[in-house]
Amino acid sequence: MTITDIFSLEDFKESIPFTALGARTCYSAGDLNYLLNDPRVVSREERAKFLSKLGNLKHFSVFAHSFAYKDLNELPEDTLNQYLEKEFHSLPKHIKATLLAQKIAALKFKTHYNPKYPTVIGVSLRHYLEDLLNEDEEKYYKAFEKMAEYDVPTDPIGYKDDVWLIGLNKKYDGYAVFYIDNVSRTMTHQLVRHTTLNFSQRSQRYVKEDENQFIVPPSVKENNQDLDLHDLKQCYDFIIKSLYEKILNTDVKPQIKEKLQRKKEQFLSNHQINNLEDLFLYTDFLADTVYEYAVYVNKIKREEEGGEERGECLLHLLEEK
Repeated sequence: MTITDIFSLEDFKESIPFTALGARTCYSAGDLNYLLNDPRVVSREERAKFLSKLGNLKHFSVFAHSFAYKDLNELPEDTLNQYLEKEFHSLPKHIKATLLAQKIAALKFKTHYNPKYPTVIGVSLRHYLEDLLNEDEEKYYKAFEKMAEYDVPTDPIGYKDDVWLIGLNKKYDGYAVFYIDNVSRTMTHQLVRHTTLNFSQRSQRYVKEDENQFIVPPSVKENNQDLDLHDLKQCYDFIIKSLYEKILNTDVKPQIKEKLQRKKEQFLSNHQINNLEDLFLYTDFLADTVYEYAVYVNKIKREEEGGEERGECLLHLLEEK
């Protein structure tokens, strides 16, 4: 079953920009506005280089963000017959189109078929590229240059509560692309359980989070009970200052030392532990300090340290206590 005989690169042109945007989401610390102005997203020349690099790496997952539908009843009958057993060739064309749509849905993971539209199949650009690579390697690599020529602007359609709708196809069952910000990895882990969806998420291997990314649950924010934890704060401060002293005595670049020193001083001078939210934030900063210590003093790789998930671990720890 070869998707390239049924779909063309042209079929995906309206949603191809989402592939570059999805990939840059993985490798950039910038927000959506930054990404929408990233040269590798908006510049044809830079986008061509970037997409070609992804193609060379066989980084197929980001190309799943580009999606298209096709009514197979519109294909030449010879094409339908090519993929059906001979005993089906005498059937009416729309029946053969239905059988082929069902066959593609059965053989290709994450395609979309709905009996409501029996002759229609939805596939992603990933399906197309994987088949193209197996069919003709030269055409495969040239396809990425062609993609950059589809200069379709990517403008957010709507926004609510840190969720942007940036792409929408209303044909058949539709297809939508969202950008979600300011959520915890606990939340995104719930999303990735839905395997029919496709995801790009900021990489903790390639992106250093300079800001505190701990997401305080609403129930914690709403808890206004006063806490008298002055002694605990003193302990936290002592550990934080001790670890930072060791970090700043390493061979870290001066500009990084300056940034870390400023980060520590700003936090300690502006935070107390007066309520539950303060306790969560202070504990998270302590964990962040341990994370920086592991990276700069012990030379542990960031992705192995699991810095982005530290807040979740602390949540569970506090709940257990």
